[in-house]
Amino acid sequence: MDSVKTKIEELQKDIDEKWDSLRSAGYELAQLSARMTEGPVTLISPTLRRAFNDAQNDFVFLKSQNLEREELVRRLDEGKRKVSFLQKERAHCMKKIDELAVMLGAVAFAQAGSPDCDEEVRQALEDEVGHCEQLAMKAGGNSLLSSLGRLRYSLYLRKQETVFAACFAKLRDRNLLSRLSGERAVSLLESYKSLSASLEIIEHDLEARKSKVSDSQSELDGNDDLKQRLENARIQLNEAGVNYGLYLFDNGHKWIGPDTPEAFLDLVQQMLQLQQGISDDEKEIEKEKEYSAIADFESMIEFNNKKINDLREEIRSISAEIEKIEEDNRNIRRKIENVEARLR
Repeated sequence: MDSVKTKIEELQKDIDEKWDSLRSAGYELAQLSARMTEGPVTLISPTLRRAFNDAQNDFVFLKSQNLEREELVRRLDEGKRKVSFLQKERAHCMKKIDELAVMLGAVAFAQAGSPDCDEEVRQALEDEVGHCEQLAMKAGGNSLLSSLGRLRYSLYLRKQETVFAACFAKLRDRNLLSRLSGERAVSLLESYKSLSASLEIIEHDLEARKSKVSDSQSELDGNDDLKQRLENARIQLNEAGVNYGLYLFDNGHKWIGPDTPEAFLDLVQQMLQLQQGISDDEKEIEKEKEYSAIADFESMIEFNNKKINDLREEIRSISAEIEKIEEDNRNIRRKIENVEARLR
């Protein structure tokens, strides 16, 4: 029984595979016919032919759109990587600019306390320099007040980067950086200007890249169902092609003739072989089912015969028991006769 079931399952699998091959051949036949511009085959079922051509056009259009979308995704990813790179470059550049600002502020602070300092620079930084000098004066001596002064002066020096940055900001806002003298000041200022120009270029490029990324993302979000639409179009194209091809195959007598191209004839011959193979497998399955039915009937007969044998054995057992009971009755009857004889 299990072997029959296995054989049927194998045959059904073979049928499914042949059906898939037949459908694929039908699709190829539809493609061959669609390429023809004249001939009997072009006149068979204009409706199915047109449906297949329309499905092809829809699929090609959506496939082209999907390729454009993939290119858009590639550009978007590349744009995001560039944005990330520019953001790191900007952060690095800003860090360098901040360091230069502190160094320039330190130079300005030192020059502001010098008698040779530019007067406008001195005036701009007089609060910072004056505050530092006051703390330094209070830090001298041994009194408790001096001890507090030294503590404040020490804390002030620890914040010197902030102070220098503030000095730089004042001079920058008043356009006084160029008034600083000395080779170091000139060199630092040139580096600062160069980095500031680079930062401006980076920020301009970064904003442009961000804008392109945003536009690409918006365009991409508008086509987020394109892949599903393409898959649906592929399924519809396949079904339209298979339907058209199988119809041509079933109606081959209407268009196959002496002038039919070899490619059509070879494909139809292949489909005929597949169709015959499916038919043979289906007949074999029916035979296997019949064999299975016969086996089932034989099993039923075997079961019934066993039941008959069991009943016969039961009948023999009951018959023997009846015979014994009847023998007991005869013995009892003889005893009754003996008692009656003694009474006479």
